[in-house]
Amino acid sequence: MEGVNKVEQQVDCMTCQWNKMCVDPPSMTEAEVKEKVEKDRPTSDMGNDKKKREGSMIGSLMTAMMFAGKDKECRACSVFIARLREGPELTTKIKQIMKEM
Repeated sequence: MEGVNKVEQQVDCMTCQWNKMCVDPPSMTEAEVKEKVEKDRPTSDMGNDKKKREGSMIGSLMTAMMFAGKDKECRACSVFIARLREGPELTTKIKQIMKEM
């Protein structure tokens, strides 16, 4: 069964949709995430309109939830992820390389 998995991985790599990059970096920076969340933060000029304040708070919460982690997420191809899971030594080697940088 494991051999079939390796063959499937080789076929996936030969027809790579990831342009041989294996990993996409985060789509936003930390500053961009903070800017989006701050932009949607409720302001103090809502007055006494309770519905307006509640709606603004819910909108702010939804924005924060939508963009949370966008500065840290990293998409990777399924073959790369499978190889990381199968080979802890590969994961350890990548971590060491990153610490040296």
